[in-house]
Amino acid sequence: MTSKTLSVATALILAVLAAPAWAAPKPEPAAPESVAPESIAYVVSPVMKDGDLTALEITAAFKADADGETKLSLPDNWMGRSGVWRNLSDLTVEGADSVAEDTPKARIVRSRPGRRLVLRYRVNNTLKGEPAQSDSYPSEPWIRPSWFYVDGVSALITVDGREDRAASFRWGEGWPKDFKLASNLEDAGWDEDARQSVLIGGRDLRIVRAGPVRLAIRGAYAFTNAELSGALEAILRAERGFFGDDQKRPFLVTAQSLAPQSGASFHGTGKHQAFAMAATANMTLDDMRVLLAHEIFHAWNPSRLGKPFGPRGYWFSEGFTDFYARRLMARERQFTPQAFVAAWNETLRDYATSPAIAMPGDEAAGKFWTDPYADKLAYQRGALLAAIWDMQLRRAGSSLDAVLQDQARARDRDPKVTMVRAFVETAKVHGLDVTADIEAHIDQGRPIRLPADAFLPCATVTDVSAPKFDRGFEPQTDDKGTMTVADLREDSGAYRAGLRNGMVIVERRQGRGGDAATPYELVVREGDGPVRVVTFLPQGTKTERYQQLALTSEAAQAPALCAFTPTEASATALKTHQVGLK
Repeated sequence: MTSKTLSVATALILAVLAAPAWAAPKPEPAAPESVAPESIAYVVSPVMKDGDLTALEITAAFKADADGETKLSLPDNWMGRSGVWRNLSDLTVEGADSVAEDTPKARIVRSRPGRRLVLRYRVNNTLKGEPAQSDSYPSEPWIRPSWFYVDGVSALITVDGREDRAASFRWGEGWPKDFKLASNLEDAGWDEDARQSVLIGGRDLRIVRAGPVRLAIRGAYAFTNAELSGALEAILRAERGFFGDDQKRPFLVTAQSLAPQSGASFHGTGKHQAFAMAATANMTLDDMRVLLAHEIFHAWNPSRLGKPFGPRGYWFSEGFTDFYARRLMARERQFTPQAFVAAWNETLRDYATSPAIAMPGDEAAGKFWTDPYADKLAYQRGALLAAIWDMQLRRAGSSLDAVLQDQARARDRDPKVTMVRAFVETAKVHGLDVTADIEAHIDQGRPIRLPADAFLPCATVTDVSAPKFDRGFEPQTDDKGTMTVADLREDSGAYRAGLRNGMVIVERRQGRGGDAATPYELVVREGDGPVRVVTFLPQGTKTERYQQLALTSEAAQAPALCAFTPTEASATALKTHQVGLK
């Protein structure tokens, strides 16, 4: 999911849209010869200087509104960045009688009604060097001498009232022959807001195809392009197949590697028939696969399942998406049964040990963007409830799959109904009333416990006792982003391993907060000395209890039992295990 946006900026834009000092006069790229009355035609061309890319020049052709006043909306807030319009310059409108600033993020174009107008402007760079982990994602344009990566929300100016009208696109003249280019705007039949696009290009861009997937990737990862594109094809096949969608429709994935700084991280957002991402180079394909399955599933949840309504509904849009990312990956054999169980065990441990486990729903929604435990709670609660409701539906001869598929088919009949209300009503048709569970576990915040047979025939649910997570120190970050060791306790595993207060943490190679079972592996430096590696288990003296899954011997031999497909064999295995548990 994307990050929240901040408040609207109020600073003036006139100075920003003045021509920069380095801009030399050059021939303007040709605009499209004609445009349909309500469509907009985009052309993206390079601005080159001494063989280097310095900016993008965007041309948009359209007809003026019938009253002679056409309003343009500039990029503004996106992924926590405000005033994104500051990255645009040299805005002109050919065919206009006048162009007036309405607000910094808007222009009023006055002209003869229906007149052909041609908007031209430049998109400028915000990235200082090769992207690193702290740069996260191009929420503002990344334009470097030999490549670029731009999110449509941060670059495209739109015509008010025509956001969902037909749009056309082409790459303009002047691109170096060794530049490869990719955008989902190139795909035929564009029927969405043009800002739901992504554009990438470069001399070292690699484009790989696997079925309907087109992967456009820069940088190095620990896996091959073919391995990633194959995983993407499997994810798309599973999720499109789940909802009965066209398997041949093109789907673009753009990827940029980031230099690691502390552990591994993944950033991305869904676009129209596309996914745009940036991830650290040390991510494994297994880690990336489940994240991609989650994010791509958002193409259907919530938009195809009902109207979203903010953080109060994230338990459905995020939690159910987590549930199906794992289920469909197991179904496509992209997840081994062991990996499937491990992913669930991580969720179960984090949920049971969360200080927010009993937080009421309204409070959790209010803190979603500011409290990391409230953020995770939406994912955890939704996934656990999905597992319980699926078990109950399977016992009755149905499944959660059937409920969501019927919910998607009914979407057009009542487009205003919220996703949760649509789910509640569809589940009732399948014989399941979930209102009491929502009241108890979402609204009131009562902790959720899985029944022992919730995951049969794949796994049983057990209770375990394990050491409590204790890092033994607090990482401290200064204004320059340098992380150091602080408040180190001498009775901790970290101290015994050689960690000392004031050491600079150059990189965290392994370990994560809350996981006491995985060793921490830190690359550290003391003063001006050399770097060295410190490894320790982040465990204290206290223990904690939580639920965990244990793979059944049958599933270890027959991975299909963890796919939960509605087959006779799976139903028979479930019945056999239920009898044995009585």
